[in-house]
Amino acid sequence: MNRMKRWTMSVTSWVDGVLAQVENHEAAVSSAIGKVRQATARARVQLKRVERDQQALRDTLLEEEEAIDAWRRRAKAAEDETVALECLRRHKGAERRALRLRQRLGEHERSHKELGDGIRALNGRLSELAERKNMIRTRQSRAEAAHGMASTTGPIGDLEDVFERWEARVGEIEIASDCAEPIDLFEAELEAVEDTAKLRAELQELRAERR
Repeated sequence: MNRMKRWTMSVTSWVDGVLAQVENHEAAVSSAIGKVRQATARARVQLKRVERDQQALRDTLLEEEEAIDAWRRRAKAAEDETVALECLRRHKGAERRALRLRQRLGEHERSHKELGDGIRALNGRLSELAERKNMIRTRQSRAEAAHGMASTTGPIGDLEDVFERWEARVGEIEIASDCAEPIDLFEAELEAVEDTAKLRAELQELRAERR
């Protein structure tokens, strides 16, 4: 196996390993971001439910407060003692229900605040994760580029000999191409005839010397 093939295989193996690591890391980060997004979506849904429950409690509390005032007025206005006592009992019942509603509404308000704070924290976490993902991806690209440059002093350095030999061969071809003159077939034929004539003349001189 020649050095070029060994280098190609080593670089290919390294690239495959880097890509696998990058894919695993990005997959893990993407999965984490996806989970945070899901948690944020669920929290928003829950926040809407709490808001609806709050509004229902406020409406019910308003009705009970109106009932408190109404039963109190009726108790005062009733001339019959039995009717007045019943109105007063209902007035007290409305007060107790209103108290419980205020307590429940306070719990919902605390839950609403906690959910709101949680959603803001999750949104901040999402922004942080996305920013870190982009930053690390940029660092990864920069590191890969730097590694590729640094590796030219390693296995890629063997290519310098190949480039030098290739460049020398191209230079030889270029020189040969510059020196070569185009062949003129007509002139070549005339030169061949002239050369033959000269040879015949020289042959005749040689034969003449033997006589």
